[in-house]
Amino acid sequence: MATDAAISRWRRGGYAALSGLSGWLVGQMACLPVNLIVAVRDSEGQPRLFVETLLYGLLAWGVWTMLLATAAWALVVVPLVMTMRPCLLVRLRFVLPIAATVGGLSLIATRPTMFHDRSAVYFWHRFAQVIPYGAFAVSFTLVTAWMYILLCKRRLDRAESSS
Repeated sequence: MATDAAISRWRRGGYAALSGLSGWLVGQMACLPVNLIVAVRDSEGQPRLFVETLLYGLLAWGVWTMLLATAAWALVVVPLVMTMRPCLLVRLRFVLPIAATVGGLSLIATRPTMFHDRSAVYFWHRFAQVIPYGAFAVSFTLVTAWMYILLCKRRLDRAESSS
């Protein structure tokens, strides 16, 4: 592997920002079916109300998850990226996404009563909070970790081949 001098801290920060943004976008796509189901349920069969509900719901969900993703990015991704060597992250490329996913789902596992309604009859209603947050957490963490590792690996391979 090439030396870590091949990837500056600014470039690492840029890779982290790009990977975080792509993780957020994939998280939005993963949660789109849930948002559609909620909009259909809340619009009560009225087409105009469905469009308004879907647009406002997507806007609110997008802003909320952007805040969550930014907090996760600032508290976890940036310190990890700035303290660990990129070649080590590339070597751990199979372990890191799994660990990131487990970390993303840890809140749901540690506080189950906060995320599900015990009085609900149907699966969807009982876990209506877990499903979108779980889908977002898994997709955001997997894509962010995978994208950052991919960018670092590509840069390190390019630096190695040129020297």
